[in-house]
Amino acid sequence: MLLVALGYLDGHSAVLHHEAEPGFREHWPEIDVLDAIYYFDSQRLTAAGGTATGDAMLAWMASTGNEELALRTSEAMAHGSIRPGSDRQRTRLAVDPVIGGMVRIMRNHLAAPLPVTAIARRMDVSPKVLRSRCEKLLGETPALRYLGMRLDAGRDLLGSTAMPVSEIAAATGFATLSGFSRSFKSRFGAAPSHFRKASRSC
Repeated sequence: MLLVALGYLDGHSAVLHHEAEPGFREHWPEIDVLDAIYYFDSQRLTAAGGTATGDAMLAWMASTGNEELALRTSEAMAHGSIRPGSDRQRTRLAVDPVIGGMVRIMRNHLAAPLPVTAIARRMDVSPKVLRSRCEKLLGETPALRYLGMRLDAGRDLLGSTAMPVSEIAAATGFATLSGFSRSFKSRFGAAPSHFRKASRSC
């Protein structure tokens, strides 16, 4: 967040934890956010946090010609193998490129949701095939996955921004505040305003 606020990511790609994506995209939609664990771009390093930061440090050490030092450091840290930055944060989606593509399309169209038939057409499969593969890999229909993603994005915006609930509802593709509130409470067990209050008191 600090890098982009200072203008250091203008014209560059970046990586951040997937749970922070909704709020980030609302503030800086022009920044290209990658589905990766870390990324080096013109002397700029961004990472998803956690062990990904260790992977990034070790990969940088190896890239400077100190591959042996990187490996010994990894062993000393009990880090295991050094993951490439291109590893995805959500590994299950890499199993099926169609479902991975479906989720990317959904993530890019939260404010104006697309019909599942249109998503299937973009993936060059029938709605029936998309539904079958989605249920097999994710355990739910494409429509339910889409709704869940929109509500998860709403939850993240409630916890990470000061946006009014009505604006969050619109940003996650709900035509009415009441529709958003009803669906949100069904998924998370609390109204959006109560959820925000509770998350800030923790």
